[in-house]
Amino acid sequence: MSSPIYWSVTCFVGTLLTKSRNMSATMTPLTLFEARPAEALPKSSLLKVANVSKSFGANRALHPVNLQIGCGEVVAIVGRSGSGKSTLLRLIAGLDKPTAGRVFIDNEPLRPGINPRARLMFQDAALLPWLSVLENVLLATPRGSDRRQVARAALEQVGLAAREREWPLVLSGGQRQRVALARALASAAELILFDEPLGALDALTRLEMQNLIERLWLETRFSAVLVTHDVEEAVALADRVLVMEGGKLIFETAVDLERPRARSGRVFIDLKESVLEQVMHGR
Repeated sequence: MSSPIYWSVTCFVGTLLTKSRNMSATMTPLTLFEARPAEALPKSSLLKVANVSKSFGANRALHPVNLQIGCGEVVAIVGRSGSGKSTLLRLIAGLDKPTAGRVFIDNEPLRPGINPRARLMFQDAALLPWLSVLENVLLATPRGSDRRQVARAALEQVGLAAREREWPLVLSGGQRQRVALARALASAAELILFDEPLGALDALTRLEMQNLIERLWLETRFSAVLVTHDVEEAVALADRVLVMEGGKLIFETAVDLERPRARSGRVFIDLKESVLEQVMHGR
């Protein structure tokens, strides 16, 4: 297992490389991007998806995909229902096994089973109702740490320190998702995978959660893959936005905007419209 110092240096270098790439990137079709061989991917990436595909019997849910995520980078994947977004996320999480190709974490092949260096956050907060808020977060804290201190610090980050003794059933939907987010932060995972985590929330609560995720990223610089149907959410939170259609990555754009992001700005609106056009009318 790599040391914390190793990961700090690795992620710092990866973040610098990511920012350098984003400053020069433009909106690009993925014809060449998807065809790149795995060995062409930068070795500094935290995550590499190398020619990964997935079939369920005769149905091919995911065509060969190449993808890389740098340390401290947030990548959003958008697309219609059934486009392959969640399938790809499950493969990265280790919940499913690729039909072909490999997933790498820090250049090491992902072994069969759950990815131990990633944490998946679902649309359903998936809290255990017989455990308190604090106890739900404690489940994810690493062994050997001061687990209660870690869990309480995570609850403090999401604004729920005062609710640690309460049961999940008395919380609102937004509060339950805050607990799920605290659990992901407390796990010390190197990669957080968001599978439509805000999809069931009302518009105002969803916006509040987006702002919270953005603030936490500014504080901790976690790496993340965000699957969402909400194009504005993708542009607001991600460093790059990818569009999936028919099990293929068809489009990529960098989001080179300072955080926190002004959603009324011309560049933000143009980016959102460009991504939406690809979702609705892409190849």
